[in-house]
Amino acid sequence: MRLKGKVATWFYGIIVLAAAVEVPLLIVSVWIEPNLFGAAISLLVLIGVESLCLSIVIRNYVEFQAEGLLIVFGFMKKSIPYDEIIRISATKEPWSSLAASIDRIKIRTKSKSDIMIAVVDKKRFFSEMQNRKPDAVIDLPTDEV
Repeated sequence: MRLKGKVATWFYGIIVLAAAVEVPLLIVSVWIEPNLFGAAISLLVLIGVESLCLSIVIRNYVEFQAEGLLIVFGFMKKSIPYDEIIRISATKEPWSSLAASIDRIKIRTKSKSDIMIAVVDKKRFFSEMQNRKPDAVIDLPTDEV
C-alpha cells in the first residue's frame, strides 16, 4: 500500500520564491549587464533549487512493503524495516526531515534515530502501522483519532 506524501502551501511558496529571486538575476546577468559567469551561476541555482523542490512534489510517498516501510522523498529513498521501529507519534517539530509539511509523523527506531515524514492520510498510516507493527508504541493525539 502506498500513501501520498503531504506538501504544504509554504513548500510551493519556496518554489515560487526561488524563481522570483533567480529569474530577475538571470535577466540582469544576460541582458542588462552582460556577465556570463553570473548568468551561469544564476541558471545553475535556479535549475538546482527548482529540480530539487519539484522532485519532492512529484516523488513524495510512503509505501508499506512486506519487510518494511519505504520512504520516497524527491531524489531520496529510505527503507526502515518494521522490526527496527519502536515508536510512532504525530509531531509538528520543524527540524530537517523527509517532509514538506509541518504536520508530521515521527518514527523512532531501535538505534534511537528519528525519521520524520508527512502523509496526506495520517489516520490510515497509523492504522496500517498498528497492523504491521503491533508492538510499537503509537502516540496519536486524541484530536487526530
